[in-house]
Amino acid sequence: MTRKFKANVISTSISLIATLLILFIFLYIVGKNPFEVIQKMFSEVFGTGYGIGQAIFKSTPLIICGCGLAFCFQASLFNIGAEGQLNLGVFVMSIIAYLFDDTLGILVLPVSVLIGFAVSAVWGFIPAYIKIKRGVSEVITTIMMNFISLALINYFLIEFLAVKSTVRTEKILDSVNLPKLALFSDIFEGSSANVTFILAILLAVATYFIFYKTSFGYKLRAVGLNPKASKYLGINTDRMTIIAFMIGAGITSLVGLNYVFGYKGYYEYGFSNNLGFTAIAVTLLAKNNPIGIIFTALLFGIMDYGGLSVNTLVPKEIMLVFQALVILSILSFDRIIKIYYLKEK
Repeated sequence: MTRKFKANVISTSISLIATLLILFIFLYIVGKNPFEVIQKMFSEVFGTGYGIGQAIFKSTPLIICGCGLAFCFQASLFNIGAEGQLNLGVFVMSIIAYLFDDTLGILVLPVSVLIGFAVSAVWGFIPAYIKIKRGVSEVITTIMMNFISLALINYFLIEFLAVKSTVRTEKILDSVNLPKLALFSDIFEGSSANVTFILAILLAVATYFIFYKTSFGYKLRAVGLNPKASKYLGINTDRMTIIAFMIGAGITSLVGLNYVFGYKGYYEYGFSNNLGFTAIAVTLLAKNNPIGIIFTALLFGIMDYGGLSVNTLVPKEIMLVFQALVILSILSFDRIIKIYYLKEK
């Protein structure tokens, strides 16, 4: 266990303890019993298989989206466009699955996923190309493209594809749906957790291997650490920028496996509920490490479902405050630990 790893563990542990203390004080000030709220949250999440399953379900898209963002962040490309990228990919994915379910048969799932991935990847190519050719910050272009993609989806849904008065696509065949985890263990009975969670874990492991065990990963991280030095080493930084953006954006579309194929069976406008932005926090807290993303995503998934479970006691928005406190605490203590434990300036 390296000194740096120990520092990260210490920083995270102290941050969580500090956040819990602040939450206790806050709940007490607003006239709520902090012990009752926290006890109910933990019992609802960890006391039943259903609660664990729901926390897993909410964590799954964060792991997937976090891995996609990590491809960009490793190359120092601050992609703020995951919300638009994933929605566009999932939208197209659901349409293909519905329109060609009879024609493609058992191939409908892989074909839909590949096309959805390609659409998101192309959408990620645009800000990368603009950055290379015009020097425009990817932060600006990706933020603006979120609005464009969501507006396009909304237009096509309302004008051509919406079901009756709802803003969603037609439902895909049940035969295409991915199996629920409850099929393998009764402990998850009733929850929405499905095999996409296992696929998300495998994706995180594969992403870790790419980052730290391949020459491509070395080049990607080199570009992120020092683009000018990377050019002197013979690395095509423009090419790496495009590849990182396209792969990263494409991966975000895979959240459709969890929602469309593993849960609802259709695309619904607003289903992501700012998932792309939450995944940014998840990825940064994990320091772009795919294995770390698994744990930070699980933490956010627990807080998300925990907020719903205590909604009768306190507004579920309290958990949004909790999430913000966790982020601020980890960032603060991380800096302190680096200064006093790792002796970094």
